[in-house]
Amino acid sequence: MKENLTEKIIKWIGIILFVIFTLGPIIWCFVITITPEYEMLKNTPNFLPKDVFWGNYKEIFDVNSKSHEVLFGGLMNSVKMAALSIIIGIPTALLAGYAFFRYKFWGKNFIIKFLMITIVIPVFTTIIPIYSTFARFGFLDKIFYVSIIYVSSFIPITTWIMMNYFKSIPKELLEAAEVEGLNERQIFFKVILPISYPIILTCVLMVFIMSWNQFQIPLILLSSPNKKVVTLILSEFMTRDDISYGMIAVSGLISLILPAIVAVIFRNKLISGLTQGSVKG
Repeated sequence: MKENLTEKIIKWIGIILFVIFTLGPIIWCFVITITPEYEMLKNTPNFLPKDVFWGNYKEIFDVNSKSHEVLFGGLMNSVKMAALSIIIGIPTALLAGYAFFRYKFWGKNFIIKFLMITIVIPVFTTIIPIYSTFARFGFLDKIFYVSIIYVSSFIPITTWIMMNYFKSIPKELLEAAEVEGLNERQIFFKVILPISYPIILTCVLMVFIMSWNQFQIPLILLSSPNKKVVTLILSEFMTRDDISYGMIAVSGLISLILPAIVAVIFRNKLISGLTQGSVKG
């Protein structure tokens, strides 16, 4: 059906508004990074600075500067947290999703519904008992144990997605494997696993992005400056007497690069995997 002029106008207005609200803050953040501090605080209608200032970028990429150490230390900690969450969480969700799909056992439906309920529980309702437990057993300020909390937060949704993906696999395929004499372990590794890479990749990307964006959990459970993740290091550029808006903006932009690259490269796999794994079983 051919679009009329009104529909085209509405469509392009929607696209323009979407681009403004999506890219607008990022563009504004970049403008702040190249604006001198003295000009930034002036009451002026100019959006772009009169004098372009690249000092913030020079400082952040100077390997001998404190700013470089703080920012890239936070980036490395975020990468470690995301990697641990993926290494621990994805195999666990994969096996759990397969078990829910493949086997019938008492309480199965209750467990699945309980997992779904945990998705909507706010973090602040559980963070106090988590902090108490960590303090009691000496787990505070340890990246590995904090990543376990990440995993526990992500497992319900990734398990549900994988389970529904497995439900879309034709039953004839599994029946044929059984006729061929394959046992359960062989069916999983030789039949299920090779055709599950799209949903596995999707869940890996989801866990990576969700881990990268965490703020409340590391804020409370990680206290040492050298353990802070990238979402927390922005506070390092704020003191009682001064706020370095330019450095905060530069750090924010740099922290977006890695997840943005990952999302752009694997966006098709992410969309297709979510579509295949979100069918109601």
